[in-house]
Amino acid sequence: MPRLTDPKAIRARLEEDRPWTAFALADLEPPYSDHATWFVPSGTPHAIGLLYQAFGTPVVLCAGQSDDWPVVLREMDAAIGDAREVYAVVRAPVLPVVRSLYDAIEERAMIRMLLEESHFHPAFPEAPARVGPADLGAIKLLFDDEPPPFFLPSMLEDGIYYGIQEDDRLVALAGTHVVAREVSVAALGNIYTRPDRRGRGLATAVTSAVVRHLLQMGIATVVLNVREDNHPAVRVYERLGFRRYCTYFEVPARR
Repeated sequence: MPRLTDPKAIRARLEEDRPWTAFALADLEPPYSDHATWFVPSGTPHAIGLLYQAFGTPVVLCAGQSDDWPVVLREMDAAIGDAREVYAVVRAPVLPVVRSLYDAIEERAMIRMLLEESHFHPAFPEAPARVGPADLGAIKLLFDDEPPPFFLPSMLEDGIYYGIQEDDRLVALAGTHVVAREVSVAALGNIYTRPDRRGRGLATAVTSAVVRHLLQMGIATVVLNVREDNHPAVRVYERLGFRRYCTYFEVPARR
């Protein structure tokens, strides 16, 4: 199966389902594009696979329908190198292919949520403050007991992060995994509240601040991922105006 290198051709395939491919669309822009390799099934004009290798565990994403996903996924796996694990992000039709190739550590049922600007209901506009690279130490301390799987210090430089401090310590944070102006997409992530401060609306406050900033930038597509069984988080996002776009699976797996 051929690899695809033409950004216009890649974007054309991804634009067919923007809310689902928002992360992948962002990976067309620097600095994310340095870590992205694109694969396409032969004879399938709409499907595309992404191998993203910015993290210790390579991420594999599939978009579109194709009978050739087994072949494509094997080629993507061959390009991974020596990594012992892979992190697959797929919708239900591709899940059996992942199961056939890998030993799944877990199959996480997830919801992709989408925000339309006209549905945004901001909350606590003054409480959170912008945080950045200078706050890395405080963020690591906040994440000390539950480090997120996909956080890089560079995200503080390239993304949008807001936090809330109490007694000079960070107690809540929300930010972005990716922000891409040219394709006008952003994906929220690393949303976290210290366990002893939960249930006080802090997650709502910091998430609202990030969304407001992105909309002020003119970002057209704002998405986030949440576990299907994380009902309190889903309610927070729905109150802010996010709606459920689709379900899918995140599968950390051994090669």
